[in-house]
Amino acid sequence: MTQPTGTTPFERAAELRAEGDRRITTAYATSQLVKLLQECDTMIESWHASSALYIKHPTEANKQEMETTLLIATEALKEKKATEAALVQIAMLADQLGMAD
Repeated sequence: MTQPTGTTPFERAAELRAEGDRRITTAYATSQLVKLLQECDTMIESWHASSALYIKHPTEANKQEMETTLLIATEALKEKKATEAALVQIAMLADQLGMAD
């Protein structure tokens, strides 16, 4: 947390409030990105499960399920990579704003 530089109590309070707002916004964005990563992992795991089912029971229905989940998992993997990059950016910006402590 940085020390306020304002000269009046109101200026210092405004600076502390702004810093608190940045911290809350950063925490919320981080939590939303983590939830998105978990959803992506769930979709990718769904493809693994349907693939394993098709290997054990190679029916046409299982093949269709595997192909469908493969399309979803492919998009989930792309989204996961973008989300991980966004988390890195948030961490870097938080560090630059002095919120790494």
